[in-house]
Formats: sequence, C-alpha cells, structure tokens
Amino acid sequence: METGMNTRKGSPLVKSMNVGVGVVVVLVLGFSMFSTVENGHIGFRKTLGSVSSTPLEPGPHWKWPFITSIITVNTQVAKAESDAAASSKDLQPVHSHVAVNYTIDKGSAYDLLKDVGTDFDSKVISPHVQEIFKEVTAKYSAEELISKREQVALETNDLLKKSLNGYHIDVKDISIVNFTFSDAFNQSIEQKQIAAQNAMKAQNDLEKAKIDAQQSVVKAEADAKVAKAKADADLYVAQQQAKGNEELAKSITSNLVDYQFLKVWKGDVPDAWGNGSLINMLPSKTPVAADPSKK
Repeated sequence: METGMNTRKGSPLVKSMNVGVGVVVVLVLGFSMFSTVENGHIGFRKTLGSVSSTPLEPGPHWKWPFITSIITVNTQVAKAESDAAASSKDLQPVHSHVAVNYTIDKGSAYDLLKDVGTDFDSKVISPHVQEIFKEVTAKYSAEELISKREQVALETNDLLKKSLNGYHIDVKDISIVNFTFSDAFNQSIEQKQIAAQNAMKAQNDLEKAKIDAQQSVVKAEADAKVAKAKADADLYVAQQQAKGNEELAKSITSNLVDYQFLKVWKGDVPDAWGNGSLINMLPSKTPVAADPSKK
C-alpha cells in the first residue's frame, strides 16, 4: 500500500504539477519585484509604511516583494472639482461648482506625500476651495456675483494660489462653472429684468415719439418754406407781368391802333350816327361824348 502511494507521488504527472507550481511561484515573485512609473509621474518606494525620499523617474523599478510598494504622484496638470456653498454680501445663499487646475512640482512631491499623503485632493484642495469661496462671495452681492463673475474667479484664484502654495500645490487657474441661487432670488431677478425691458421699451417709445415730432416740425417748416417760395415766385411773376403790361401800354400809340385796325379792315363801312354827325371809322378818330358838366 505504501509502495503504491510512493509510486504515485513520484509519478511524472505529480512531478509536472510540482514544476508548474514552482514556475508560477517564481513568476509571481519575479513580477512582484518590479513596478512601473508612468510618464508624467514621479515615484517613491514605500517599505513597511516608510516612504523613501529618493524619487523614481518614469520606467520600471525593483522592489521587495510583498513588503515594498511604489507610490506615484501625478506631476502633469490635474483637475480637482469641488461643490462650494456660501452666502453673498446681501445674505443670499449661493452654491457653485469650482474646478481647479494645478500641478505638483517633482522636487516637492516627497514633501507633499510626507505632510499630507496621496489623498491631498480631499484633504487640502477641496477644504481650501470651500473656505476661500465663502470669503470671496461674502464681499459681493448676489447680483454682483453674476455681473462680476470673472473678477470673483480671479480673486478666488489668487487667494487659493497663495493658500495651497504652502502645501507644494501650484494652482494654475480656476473656473467657477456656475452660480445657483434660491428660487425666490431667481424670480426677483426675472421680474427685475422684465421691468428693465419694459422701461427700456417705454424709453424707446418716448425717443421715437420725440423723433416723430421733430420730423413733423421739420416737415412743417419745409412745407412753409416751399409755400413761401411759391408765393414769392407767384408774386414775382405777377409783378413782372404787370411791369410788362405797363411797358406794353406805354408802347401802344393811336397810330399803332389805327394801323392794326386797317390791317384787319375788309372795306365795309357801317353807318353810325352820333350827335347828328358821321363817326369816323378809325378808332383814334372816334368822337368822345362831351362832358355835360363842361357846357
């Protein structure tokens, strides 16, 4: 019985299994002895809780299996996003979403790990965003936060940069994604906008009425000038005609009248009597009745 068991233990199948297990163990140990630091990161060995200050550049690095790990810190531009709540100068509740772009300097990465740890986003960045957002928004009214949004973001960026610089975190820029106010405030803003639009419309209507009135005055003045010019022209024509008639009257003589009469006379002689005498046919010779008052 024992001979059969020993035979089975020494069989080729068992030997192959043992070799396979050994190979797997060696491979696991071999792979666990190396770790890779990605591009844009800096690495540090952590052995039994103690972090080495020697930085590891991107690439493969050895470590003790099971007792050593490699911690990496992203040195590229990273983004941290936080929801912030505060009150404005006029005590309006304000909510916002703030995005912070930052970098970690390679030379300061070890100090950051030693002082804060790898979760510096939640431990340092987010709390400072909350604190500074409250500080800045308290300086502005709710309406100013909307109209001066860029100024608020710039002031928040400057204060946050100074605050996080002590933690070896270099703030590049921030963006305030939005401002959210209470429903009551939003309604008041909407009503104010409607009132402003109505006031602007009324002002535009008034300006239009003024322009229309001015245009009417200008048109009336133009019409009056045209009428005066026409009257002056008619008067001038009448004066010229009168002057022409006067000159024409001066040029007509009795001989001219007789001449014109003879030009059209056809030789017929009507009999005409006046005061018992034959009236001469020529217009200039026509007797004029005597004035009875001179008798």
